[in-house]
Amino acid sequence: MSDVAFAVDLGGTNIRGAIVNRTGEIKHFRTVRTAVRGGVYAIIDQIVQLAEDVFDEYGSRLTAGVGVVAPGPLEPRAGIVRFAPNLPGWENVPLSRLLEERLQMPVVLGNDGNCAALGESMFGAGKHVDNLIYLALGTGLGAGIIHQGQLIEGIAGLGGEVGHVSIDPNGSRCTCGGIGCMEAYIGGWAIARHGEMAVHSERSSLIREIAGDDRITAEVVAKAAQQGDAAAIDIFARGGRALAVGIGGLVNVFNPELIVIGGGLARAGDLIFEPFRSSLPHYTMLPIYQHIAIVPSALETNTGVYGAAANVFYQLPDRMTSS
Repeated sequence: MSDVAFAVDLGGTNIRGAIVNRTGEIKHFRTVRTAVRGGVYAIIDQIVQLAEDVFDEYGSRLTAGVGVVAPGPLEPRAGIVRFAPNLPGWENVPLSRLLEERLQMPVVLGNDGNCAALGESMFGAGKHVDNLIYLALGTGLGAGIIHQGQLIEGIAGLGGEVGHVSIDPNGSRCTCGGIGCMEAYIGGWAIARHGEMAVHSERSSLIREIAGDDRITAEVVAKAAQQGDAAAIDIFARGGRALAVGIGGLVNVFNPELIVIGGGLARAGDLIFEPFRSSLPHYTMLPIYQHIAIVPSALETNTGVYGAAANVFYQLPDRMTSS
């Protein structure tokens, strides 16, 4: 059994790689600007070079395996990236196989929400907790569910798509094509869209003032809310309540001990946390709700790296490899 994994985070504008041990210590962290326009094989080359640099610095190639976190949709058990919204041209890419051929090591692929849940349970706010729900409030709504110490993945490894649970059959159309998804109320793109609607309906001038000539984003709406803009505050309040409706159902099903909230949008703080906390009891059974703690993520900007490593230790617990 190896005590370390090589972890790669493909989310965002940079590729982040590091050695992570079983106690959650990150070693030899490296980052490189993603060669987005270079296509699939240019990015594969970057990951391989990053791995070589990290292994040389670490002084060993003995690992439990390589973990890669990528935005979905994925087929993690097949190791295939079906589509990567931040990587043009990435469709049906057999990422695990391509990296295994180059690195001569087992590679496990996971989506950001599921891996973040594993990361929180192994290294973060949910350490030693066997039942938790992790929520990543970002551009979309990512999530992962740990039940009785096991990640809920489903038959194809696609489980945990909490953001696309419908909470309103007459609601807005989501980017996934579904109707009334939670993400259509609390995802960063949805917050931005509601901000634009508030400006166009003249319910808010501050949002446009803060955005200036730039596009309206969730961060802009958050700044307006923090400055007391009523329309912006209401947008986050409705998002927090919508989150409570959907998560309340999951709480009743899984009876978790902990709800961990991370992602960039979580920095809006009480704009989301307060309406979520105050609304959740209305959508859960009281005996179940009484056992839940709601806490922020403890992994912060390294969630992807921690999650990728945790997925290796979870999927390949007894493996040790060397090329």
